[in-house]
Amino acid sequence: MSIKKILILSFISLISISVSAQSLYRKKVYHKVTKYLVEEYDTQDSTTVTKLGFYARFNSKNGKMIKQGSFKDNVRTGVWSFYDDSTKINFRYNYTTGLVMFSRPDTLAKHFLIQAGVDTNFYKDLSQVPLFVGGPTEYRDFIAANLRYPNVAKEFDISGTVIASFVIGANGYPEKESRKIIKGLGYGCDEEVLRIINLMPRWVAARKSGEVRQLYYMTFKFEPTKK
Repeated sequence: MSIKKILILSFISLISISVSAQSLYRKKVYHKVTKYLVEEYDTQDSTTVTKLGFYARFNSKNGKMIKQGSFKDNVRTGVWSFYDDSTKINFRYNYTTGLVMFSRPDTLAKHFLIQAGVDTNFYKDLSQVPLFVGGPTEYRDFIAANLRYPNVAKEFDISGTVIASFVIGANGYPEKESRKIIKGLGYGCDEEVLRIINLMPRWVAARKSGEVRQLYYMTFKFEPTKK
């Protein structure tokens, strides 16, 4: 193939990519009560919800950005930034490479140990405790989106905290067979906690000289919906 034909084909390809990028639809979702923008993302057109390209999530109470990154066919890709309540970055993660680019000192692990009544020196031999990707902000979003208050617990107005433990493997994935309820509530709450652990995404594994398996304690609160 001649150089001229190669250049022409390359030019056509660039035009195609440009047109494709320009044809993406920027969808905006607003909170029904506060009217704040809560989600903004690119998709193919106004009728689809498959995320392609830019994505941002905002706090529905004040409109401040919570996280920002990009999607490829509804899968997170590239660098994502996660913000605290004052819009300062507390976690930055590259979903393509699986590497933490920035993380503030972890607060989740110690918080759970205190709630579970476990010695806060439990992780003292580690150079890095297991990290929930995205930090506290992403963890809260994960729980809010997935934890369900069981119907039986609702019927009996059950509230309280379930304490559980599980092993986070050296590959970052929670090991299902390691799940254990340390202190339960019953009424379907314990089973719900085990289900949530199964749903958890990949963590950043604990480290000593390298990645290691690590037992992790976590607490889950169940409270009746305020009327």
